[in-house]
Amino acid sequence: MHLRVPFYSPLFTDVPLAAVNDEKITLEDLQKALMSVHEKMTEEKATTAKKNFLDALQRLINVKLIVMEAKSMELDKLPEVASDLENFSAAQLRQALFLERVKDLKPDEKEVEKLYRTKIKEWKLKTLRFEKEAEAKKFRKEIGEGKDFMVLREKLLADYKADTLGRNENEYVNSDGLGPELTAALENVKAGTVSPVITGINGFIVVKVEDVRSIEKPEEKAKAQAVLLSQLRLKSLRAYKDELLKKYGKENTKLIKSLDLEAPKPGIKKLMTDKRVLVSIKGEKPITVADLTDAIQTKFFHGVENAIKEKKLNREKLATLDEMTSLRLFNKEIRERHIENNEEYKKKMEEYKNTVLFSIFVEKVIKPDVTYTMKDLKEYYDAHAADYKSAEVLQLDGIAFKTSEPAQAALDKLRHGMDFKWLKDNAEDQVRKDAPGMLKFDGEMLPITSFPQDMQKVLSGAVKGDYKLYQSPEGYHYVLSVANYIPAKVQPLEEVKNAIGEQVVWRNQKKTVEEWFKKLRDAYTVKIYLEER
Repeated sequence: MHLRVPFYSPLFTDVPLAAVNDEKITLEDLQKALMSVHEKMTEEKATTAKKNFLDALQRLINVKLIVMEAKSMELDKLPEVASDLENFSAAQLRQALFLERVKDLKPDEKEVEKLYRTKIKEWKLKTLRFEKEAEAKKFRKEIGEGKDFMVLREKLLADYKADTLGRNENEYVNSDGLGPELTAALENVKAGTVSPVITGINGFIVVKVEDVRSIEKPEEKAKAQAVLLSQLRLKSLRAYKDELLKKYGKENTKLIKSLDLEAPKPGIKKLMTDKRVLVSIKGEKPITVADLTDAIQTKFFHGVENAIKEKKLNREKLATLDEMTSLRLFNKEIRERHIENNEEYKKKMEEYKNTVLFSIFVEKVIKPDVTYTMKDLKEYYDAHAADYKSAEVLQLDGIAFKTSEPAQAALDKLRHGMDFKWLKDNAEDQVRKDAPGMLKFDGEMLPITSFPQDMQKVLSGAVKGDYKLYQSPEGYHYVLSVANYIPAKVQPLEEVKNAIGEQVVWRNQKKTVEEWFKKLRDAYTVKIYLEER
């Protein structure tokens, strides 16, 4: 008898596709395996899809075999495995509880639309940053009196009395690029006008808004929904803790407020044995002063004495107590509601246990037998020599211009024989040396990989004596001089033997794992119900 089932139908998730010693592998297991490697099933790839199904099923069988063998060796009883599973279980139980709490929450569509509009808004700006507020206010006053923003700005920049924010001002920037402070400050500044003085992290800023636009981006709508939903869930979970405290517990607010962890008397040592109750929870051990003190001191690796001198302990008091109380209340609710019976939780635990047992089997059983010889290294090195080339190394110098025209003119002059140093000392329209984001050229020989990605593309194929044009993200136009160049070369085996050793070990380990798969298939009963048709 044959049964044809739709692959993604939730009605057939328990259909067995294979079995190892009567432990079944279901359609749901196969679905998850395929999703985990992001494989897409389409009608156009029907043949490939069948192969993907069968290959993924064979991998699941192999994992099941290793897990069963690990259990037969009682690796699941190792202390490190038990500890790992216990920690994972605790986290997953809380996760299941939280998801149950927030599953029906939805953000307000008006708030989503408002955030979305902010996210797709873009500005084209001219900026000026001052160190002192008085200088910024003076500049803004002059603009208010009718003076030209750009004329005044160029003079201040030339006299080094202000600088820009260091971005390419020919491009539009969104709220992520501006940051929350600037975004809020520019919310009501219209195109063609100048902002008031804005207090920034690194100075006082005046901005001319040249243009404002919005470009519809559906993905930003989804992001806005996710952000607001996350905020809504966090707010709900904070309220949940307060609800559970009313339901199960009671805080000794007077003691909490008066507790001074830094006071000479009674002193931190006595507080470590103080059994006075800070928070009581029905049917559970209370949280005592000693519990809180112990939890706080674990946060200070160098001991609490210095922390007391630096007045750090009391700062941690309320936050640490809140963490402890929340954890105990949530664990209480988990037990009361028997979240351990949640089907999704049980599936996650089973999957994680299999992962842990597979890993511990590889670590304890397979790895100790994996070795290699110098002959193995040499053979691998000879076959993969091209993978072990050193990076090209360059010595660069550069001249940064404000616009592209003088940069192109300088490049033409250099290619016709003009001395680079003379040009760097005398060319006009250069960006000042202390401008934000300016590249520094210190005469060092540096690997090409140490330069920004877009610069690496410009320098690709360059040799000693070449000149290249490069525009940085800040909008500076560089003429780059390749003063020296060392080509890439194959590194000696001695220099790369450790890296090659890792590759050889991985290859040999993979081979050993495959041998174990074959051995275990002979030792266990494997039945496959999925057929290739």
